[in-house]
Amino acid sequence: MSRVSFVLDKVRHPDNLGSALRAMKNSGLSRIIVADPHTHDFERARKMATDADDLLDHLRVAKDLASAVEHGTMVAGTTSRAPEGRPTLLLREFVARASAETDSGGEVVVVFGNEQRGLSDAELDHCHLVVNIPTAPAKTSINLAQSVMLAAHECFLASLEPREPLERPPPANARLLETLYAKMRSVLVEADFLNPQNPDAILSELKRLLERASPSQREAELLLTAFRHLERALRVRP
Repeated sequence: MSRVSFVLDKVRHPDNLGSALRAMKNSGLSRIIVADPHTHDFERARKMATDADDLLDHLRVAKDLASAVEHGTMVAGTTSRAPEGRPTLLLREFVARASAETDSGGEVVVVFGNEQRGLSDAELDHCHLVVNIPTAPAKTSINLAQSVMLAAHECFLASLEPREPLERPPPANARLLETLYAKMRSVLVEADFLNPQNPDAILSELKRLLERASPSQREAELLLTAFRHLERALRVRP
């Protein structure tokens, strides 16, 4: 699954980073991004990244989560919680969808929160899907490196299954969708459709609708162009 990237958001401990890199190497994955890392002790991480020095040497550091996931056409956030109103998949179900996404030319990004508190609702808002790794109810939180190992291994198992490539137009990436959502917010507030005091209450439902539709790059560009035309029309109305 060469079109799969793992993102570690605000990772705090270099040992976890090194162990995550080793887990990815074990599973044939190589694309890892650290977003706004809270440690830069990459040499200590190297001690845990056995035989994964090449992944550490090519590690990408992003200034924030938004820039780390902007290339993704399917962005999934891992959490033990079940955020209200968000589509939530078990890990194996997600990997099946991710396989179909990469087979059709899409870019899959899997986001892991930091060791202290995981992913917040605001951070999950950068994700199209929420993914749960099943555990016993008595203990639902999993160490960061262990979460990466479980997700990476599921991706590896999926890569062993023969599949026919799917014919599909290039899907919209997260950067384009975030641009579209920002334009939707401003235009729909100006049109008095959204409450300016709390526009995200309704906008979040519209975002989920679009994420379920999984628009192509062209479809998202058409929507963005339409909202830009609506914006101009609103500003010249009597």
